[in-house]
Amino acid sequence: MPFCSKCGKSVNPTAQFCPACGFRRSVNVAPQPAPQPIPVYQPDPQPVSRPVPGGVQYSTVPGPYLETFNRRFAAVKVRYRCDGGHVFDGNDSQTACPTCGAPLKKGGFIQIYRMGNMMGCAVGMGIYIDSQPFGHLGNKESVRVSVPFGQHQVHLTHTATRASNMPVVTVTPEAPYAFCKASFAKAGFEINIAQASPDDMPER
Repeated sequence: MPFCSKCGKSVNPTAQFCPACGFRRSVNVAPQPAPQPIPVYQPDPQPVSRPVPGGVQYSTVPGPYLETFNRRFAAVKVRYRCDGGHVFDGNDSQTACPTCGAPLKKGGFIQIYRMGNMMGCAVGMGIYIDSQPFGHLGNKESVRVSVPFGQHQVHLTHTATRASNMPVVTVTPEAPYAFCKASFAKAGFEINIAQASPDDMPER
């Protein structure tokens, strides 16, 4: 029990004044710990989408399954079309058009497999995505067409023969691949395009 330094009476340890004489005491108060900042939740960064002509979106961040499919179908050629209209085959790491140097807008892929025909129609087909030409597809050949994320119409032709259907496929950051298989029907007078799964696709 401490005592008042002026009158000598005993005082409460936490009292600021002596109860006998009223003398103000110097009370040592234990320092209080500084308040700790409350952690603020920060969400994972999201893909940054940028608008391109036609309202289709593309992203600079690949989808979670893109690398998995790229490894699986590494032997299948990748076909690009730059804004200048140049169509060429490259690889997953291609960043610019080799003809004009235009940067490529990366997104996902539409993989197309030209199935072989029992009836002997071994001719190839012309590829059109959103009415834009993407080169030729040979018999029993596969190609991965690089497209921005969004919806795309797939069409195939051969001279005067055109596909009887033009499916619309969707490529997103969460589902960066769409698969189609094509074949001739009616003795080569009609092309049929069917949406498919990865299991329907050859890996080369």
